Amino acid sequence: MKYLYYSAIATVAVIMLIGCQTAPKGEAEIMNDATPPAGYNPVFIKSKKDFVPENVSKSSIQISGIDTRQPNAVKVRFHLVEDNQYYLSGANRNQFKKYWCLVADSTGNREKVIANYKIKELTDEEQKPVSIALVADHSGSMGDWRASAVQDAFEKLVKNKKPEDAITIVKYDNKTVTEVPLSNSSDEILSKFQKNKLNGFGGMTAISDGISAGIRELMKAPVHSPKAVIIFTDGWDNSSTMKQDSIVRLARATNTQIYAIDFGDNINQGYMKSFSDSANGYYHHIYKTDEFDLVFDDVYNRLKNYYEIEYNPQVYGQHKLKLKMCLPKDTLYQEVTFDNTPNIGSIGLLNVYFDFDKSALKKESDEALEAILSLMKGYPNMEIELRGHTDNMNGTKDPDYNVKLSQKRADAVKASLVKKGIKENRIKSKGFGETVPVADNATDEGRAMNRRTEFVVLKK
Repeated sequence: MKYLYYSAIATVAVIMLIGCQTAPKGEAEIMNDATPPAGYNPVFIKSKKDFVPENVSKSSIQISGIDTRQPNAVKVRFHLVEDNQYYLSGANRNQFKKYWCLVADSTGNREKVIANYKIKELTDEEQKPVSIALVADHSGSMGDWRASAVQDAFEKLVKNKKPEDAITIVKYDNKTVTEVPLSNSSDEILSKFQKNKLNGFGGMTAISDGISAGIRELMKAPVHSPKAVIIFTDGWDNSSTMKQDSIVRLARATNTQIYAIDFGDNINQGYMKSFSDSANGYYHHIYKTDEFDLVFDDVYNRLKNYYEIEYNPQVYGQHKLKLKMCLPKDTLYQEVTFDNTPNIGSIGLLNVYFDFDKSALKKESDEALEAILSLMKGYPNMEIELRGHTDNMNGTKDPDYNVKLSQKRADAVKASLVKKGIKENRIKSKGFGETVPVADNATDEGRAMNRRTEFVVLKK
């Protein structure tokens, strides 16, 4: 049973990270839980129920992650939650589309209603198996009592997980120890997991190093599996050798989501949230030790059940996405901001258009050209490569015809940008013809997807 999780696993890292600011020889134990602020009303998803528009009340839309790795194919993951505990399933069905009364994108002072968005739902009945890395902070501030509570929560999660889901356990203070390698066998996990409080630990806190250890253990899973890290901390990173930006780059490079959980009131405000904001994750802030079970159940439920809305922004930079549901007894509204400025190496699609078998840009290409023009003006050191692609149709006797056509089209886009003021040495162009398909050339839809122009950021 040890490595059955290798068959197409969606990968999730749940990381417990708890620490204090400084202490001379390890951290002083925190003796009591913090007092929650006035109005504290956390959301912990406990179970799932069907979406019935006429019965929905006291509900909310919760944004749980934003994927901007493809700058103009943004994916926003969210949950519909009722009474702060029930996930509402089925709201994307055709008969309920009328209740989605607004999906809009704002950039600057301009708001555009999105008509051609896609919305889907993944539930635990159809979700791929998940892998969970439990990386537990065992620094001195935890104390034996809180370390024991964390270990109890881990044990409960292992016992209640679905058989196909995999777990690894890493403990750390200022050092990291992978106590349980990634496995989907609950018996194996529990046989290796040591519920021994702070025995062997109790030093300082290396949050980034702990995350790194969890991500690297999860890299044993399939390369293309989505991954997530859930970070739980009561304080500050004071011992890591890894920097936060390096961890974010590693997370993005390995398709790893980062979820952040702050605990108590002695936290580095905004630090953990910046992890989740940068890597398609969700943020919690809890105050009570007896909420450990609740927050892990919530995380597990969020990973197994969620909605995802996808749309194609034409502009790069700061965006505000607005979602609104108009229901018989309630109106749900949520907005989220994100930045889809491409990173170095990321591939963006340019929605430019050509007549069949031609390389002259059509008027409909203006919006996409203005978007890339604005981006390059905003980043005066940015350099890009334009890449032209075709389908496999070729009515000539020239085997290189499609490569030549795609090169002419990439050159046409470059010429347009140069004409608008971008220096020629900032733009490379290359035609790939039919050699890099992204879809099946046997269908009209697939061939349409393969006929595309992309850009890759070489320097920023």
